[in-house]
Amino acid sequence: MTVIAFTRPERRLTESISLAESAGFTVLAAPSLEIIPCSVNEMEQLFKSIVPGNVVVFTSATSAEECGRSPLFKSSMEGAVILSIGPGTAKALERFGVATDIMPAEYSSEGIVRHMHDSVKGKRIILIRSGHGSRILDNGLRAMGAEVVDFTAYSLEPADPKYLDAILDAGSLGRIDVFAFTSPLSAKSFVSAAEKKGINAYDMLGKAKVAAIGRPTKDMLISLNMNVDIIPENATFEDMLNEIKKATEK
Repeated sequence: MTVIAFTRPERRLTESISLAESAGFTVLAAPSLEIIPCSVNEMEQLFKSIVPGNVVVFTSATSAEECGRSPLFKSSMEGAVILSIGPGTAKALERFGVATDIMPAEYSSEGIVRHMHDSVKGKRIILIRSGHGSRILDNGLRAMGAEVVDFTAYSLEPADPKYLDAILDAGSLGRIDVFAFTSPLSAKSFVSAAEKKGINAYDMLGKAKVAAIGRPTKDMLISLNMNVDIIPENATFEDMLNEIKKATEK
């Protein structure tokens, strides 16, 4: 059975392990990032500025969940055009009674920019995302003439590296078939933790296949001199698992 290792924010870990095990993988997983929320007051000031016709873009399920901490969330979205980056984000919004109006065919920042091409000039677009969001989205929308409000709903910080010990020990012994990375920051913090433990990350990852959930994560790994073997067409955890399964069954 293929052994897969990944790190995820703690609130995503249980669901992600279940998905991977259901797909037939043996799983080694650990929390990689801590979610640091913004203040509810700051969020509610943004909500009060949203008017009908504004486009509100949610770039992750976490961005939806963080907004859901405010009792003003659902009512503030009425009349706005809601864009979800993918189905996981749309489902998170549904739990707060907020329906998605737009979803790009490609679940990524690039996919949003392509989907919104020629339709955003002069529009006010609110991006709700993490403090580590790619600049592809806001730069692309501004280049097309949109007024972009970039709101940081939460920030991410590396979790205690001790949580990675089991993965790093197994990886250094060549007992992991696939390392799967789900964000640029988690990839960077993983490589940093390996080096601090005296493990050559390049050699360790070279013993296995390496999967990246999307292009920004792939770019981060390449910038760290790591090779990437697998990247799904759509940047979702489920799609990444499917691509890993295809690659390991060949």
